[in-house]
Amino acid sequence: MSTAPMDWMVTRWQITELVETLLSPAACDVVQTWLGDRRFLDKQGDPAMLSLIETEKPAFQRLVQAANQYLEADDVLMELARLGLVEQLATGRVMLRRSTYGPGNAGPVDRRRSTLASRGMLGRRHTDINPGSDSPVKNREKSS
Repeated sequence: MSTAPMDWMVTRWQITELVETLLSPAACDVVQTWLGDRRFLDKQGDPAMLSLIETEKPAFQRLVQAANQYLEADDVLMELARLGLVEQLATGRVMLRRSTYGPGNAGPVDRRRSTLASRGMLGRRHTDINPGSDSPVKNREKSS
């Protein structure tokens, strides 16, 4: 019996490394479900704005239940809002901020660039990030 990948999972987006370290494992599961479950994506394959009203589709509470049926949607929403990862709109919807996720097919170079950008280091020289023995700063210190 072959095991085919689940039809409802997509890999266009992935949670950023920085966000993954900030979130609780439960909230991380919710965000990963938001990024990978077609029920919570818009027509373009981006994370959809979700209703805070349970009876409307797609609803934030249904997202949380899809990730983990034992979680409370209000607790997850509070954690995501506290970290600035979601924005609650006046229309009664919540949207996932773009800084929370990146391309799902990112290779090692792209992931490194995302990590450096999240740390404010994109565009800096390697020696600015990890000074080595060839660092001009260290060489000046040695000659003094």
